[in-house]
Amino acid sequence: MATTTNQETIAKVLGIAILGTILLIVTNGMTVSGITIFDNAIISEFGWSKSELKFRELINMIVAALIMPFIGAIIDKYGVKKMMILGLLMIAGLYYAYSMISALWQVYTIHFFFAIAVSCAGTLATVIMVSQRVQQRRGLAIGIALAGTSAGGMVIPQIAGPLLEKFGWRTTFQYEIFLPIVVLILLAIFVKPIRYTKKETEQSTTESDAETGLTEITFKDALKLPVFWAISFAGVFCFYSILGIISNLFLYLTEMGFSQSKAGNTFSIFFAIILSAKLASGYIAELINEHRLFKIQLALMILGAVFMAMNQEAFIWPALIAVGLGWGGLYTLFNYIIITTFGVKSAGKIGGVISFFEAVGSGLGIWLTAFISDKTGSYSASFWLVVVLLSIAFAISFFIKPVKSETVPSE
Repeated sequence: MATTTNQETIAKVLGIAILGTILLIVTNGMTVSGITIFDNAIISEFGWSKSELKFRELINMIVAALIMPFIGAIIDKYGVKKMMILGLLMIAGLYYAYSMISALWQVYTIHFFFAIAVSCAGTLATVIMVSQRVQQRRGLAIGIALAGTSAGGMVIPQIAGPLLEKFGWRTTFQYEIFLPIVVLILLAIFVKPIRYTKKETEQSTTESDAETGLTEITFKDALKLPVFWAISFAGVFCFYSILGIISNLFLYLTEMGFSQSKAGNTFSIFFAIILSAKLASGYIAELINEHRLFKIQLALMILGAVFMAMNQEAFIWPALIAVGLGWGGLYTLFNYIIITTFGVKSAGKIGGVISFFEAVGSGLGIWLTAFISDKTGSYSASFWLVVVLLSIAFAISFFIKPVKSETVPSE
């Protein structure tokens, strides 16, 4: 009987986690990481500068930052399933619109709406979906699901690359419309909504909840805790750094002498490294102190950023390995620590505000990394700034600690 129960638990964990992976492959890969494979083709056709094109991601991230707290509140109230379906429908429609662009303002408008789509069906929604449905092995399940953000950078370029070479970028955008539609169908079939009663939602939040297995902290109380602000500001600097690297990596590699195909393959391998780190950190976080692991992963990322800032071809692979392993672990741990610290019932509002800070950092990182490169002629200065910001985040990480029940403000 115990073996059967254990098998059922494993099947449940893997099922919901893999569905989360598939969702993030599409939402993240098609709007953030994987879409960068089109950059050279679009720049070549329209003659825009790197910073002009990358300003689209700044719009994307700033809009996401502004709306995430509201989207999080809506998720808490109405559930993740409806929001995910809405987000996927939007991505399909916006990809068709991308295939028809003729001016830069159209690109910016599309990315404005990408921000809404990914807020509805991206990382926050996926973490909540998994955390609500998995109690045992939650860290592992979150790690598997979040691997989709890295897998998107591997899978989407491998789908888009051959299509891009054969049909051109406009037709490739149109073919990729089918990806979010397929995921939408899977969600509609396999994800059952979870609703909490009014009594459960409003009960005292310093007690361990039997349904979630977590200590639940209200949104109002979370805002009063130093750890909330430490996570938020560390998120600004960490997300600035990694999105600045990821969004500019393809251009960086081609400037370092890589061919288009070699840069594309390197890009995919980099995301494979991140993916493996996300999977491993979710598992390891259940075995050792996740806060100590957070510092180790951040130190790895700093080392990799130093290698990238040296701007030498010999250091490219050591840099990508260190950054990939460091960020893969950090990304999972950011989300895992949020859930284990604050609980799941107010995770939409709490995660939404934290996502605001992360999105601001992401947008600035994507655009400023390209802007500084345009002004200086290389990415070296951009990556030295990343080293500085990650070092600040490392100092902040010492304030990211478990919350003791007596430190939670009382009403």
